[in-house]
Amino acid sequence: MRFELGDLRAWSPANPVDVIVSNATLQWVPGHPDLLARLVGALAPGGVLAVQVPANFDQPSHTIRAELAAQAPFAAYLGGVAVPSSHDAGTYLTRLHLLGCAVDAWETTYLHVLAGADAVFDWVVGTGARPTLQALPEGPIRTEFARRLWAGLRAAYAVGPAGVVLSFRRVFFIARSPE
Repeated sequence: MRFELGDLRAWSPANPVDVIVSNATLQWVPGHPDLLARLVGALAPGGVLAVQVPANFDQPSHTIRAELAAQAPFAAYLGGVAVPSSHDAGTYLTRLHLLGCAVDAWETTYLHVLAGADAVFDWVVGTGARPTLQALPEGPIRTEFARRLWAGLRAAYAVGPAGVVLSFRRVFFIARSPE
């Protein structure tokens, strides 16, 4: 087994590979469905592409960040910031089927039970909101954005009897290249 650090958009193995696994990566690549043909093309005959992408971008954990990012004074700093996105399982199934692959694709919604009133804030500042916060200048603007994000998430994700429940839909697909 060999690992490489690089930009997936430019990655090309020297020889066809048996397996490509992508866990929570493709959502950061704009237009990533167009990348699937190249990834399948990098597989040896009968090789497997296995992918998981988050698909919860319509949830408050993302929509609150997007709404804040569009407001002044934050918008002036956030024009080119990476924002994750993905598609439904059917979109990936169709795209990969058209490439000649045998495909299994499905969606699962996990109910992550988190501890503490700030659990969702802590989650998003380490994941989807991280590029946004890093793009804001240190100091009052970043602090105010974080404060508003924190307040919005606290209101959207109240502590219930089980704790804070973060509904998190994910899309999975496994594609086998033609033999």
